[in-house]
Amino acid sequence: MSATRTRPPGYGAIAVAIVYAFALAALPAASRASSVAFQNVRFGQAVAMSARVVKGVVKARGEVKVDGGTFHTVEIAVDAVLKGPPAKPAERIRVFSGSEWFQHTHAAAIKAGVVSYADPHYATPIADAEIKPGTAVIAFLRGEAPPPGFPANAAFLSCGEAYERPERAADVARIKTAAFGDPITLKMGEVAVLPDGLELEVKGHTHKRPMTGGPQREMTELEARAATRSERFVLGHDIDPGTPPQPAKETWQRRAWQQYELALVGMKYGDETTLRVVRRGPGPSP
Repeated sequence: MSATRTRPPGYGAIAVAIVYAFALAALPAASRASSVAFQNVRFGQAVAMSARVVKGVVKARGEVKVDGGTFHTVEIAVDAVLKGPPAKPAERIRVFSGSEWFQHTHAAAIKAGVVSYADPHYATPIADAEIKPGTAVIAFLRGEAPPPGFPANAAFLSCGEAYERPERAADVARIKTAAFGDPITLKMGEVAVLPDGLELEVKGHTHKRPMTGGPQREMTELEARAATRSERFVLGHDIDPGTPPQPAKETWQRRAWQQYELALVGMKYGDETTLRVVRRGPGPSP
């Protein structure tokens, strides 16, 4: 989902800039306009895009002045690291919004209407009013060092409002980052997240009992999710023992879904599923 609108400073998203300064500078002033593409980020995407995911308790909220600007921060006492570098003893981090920093460093370009950028937001965040001292949260964080002037323990959210409830801590381990064209092996209940946000979850395995000497068939049940679309389907693995002296023949099923080709390339019944995904085109808009 995307829209073009003005967002006030606050706990916004990390902005990935796409600067059109040269092209827009050639346009008449009246035709220039900054635009912001707002994007929803699901749980699996947030885990995949984060270098570190921590669980902890909010200790304080406040503001920090850096480079002439004022930036909101949430101080968290880390009690567990769900992804990324392990926690230091008694570690506390001060979490900032990348959107505020981006708007500060690009203020002139935004005012002149010569910058457009993507502004991803966590789809199911904890309400801002609930993020107060004593609240337990999961925070999705970027991995790079903070800019000069920020506290040494500063960390930036991976996307806007990227705070989740601690009850979802166990789900972080289910998320596996995958790449198009490469095999990805998933246990039952694990979720592969592709670079464009496509998610594939293994829901279960089934099989058909073969007749004596007849073909064997085992299947994996998948759920595919992309933007607002989702669908369940099965991909099968068939083994035809053949008639001697003919060798046995294996067939691994594949199918098209949206702009993707999904192929089953390996399977350990009741345990693992190995898939390969190829993206065929841009597909429809979310």
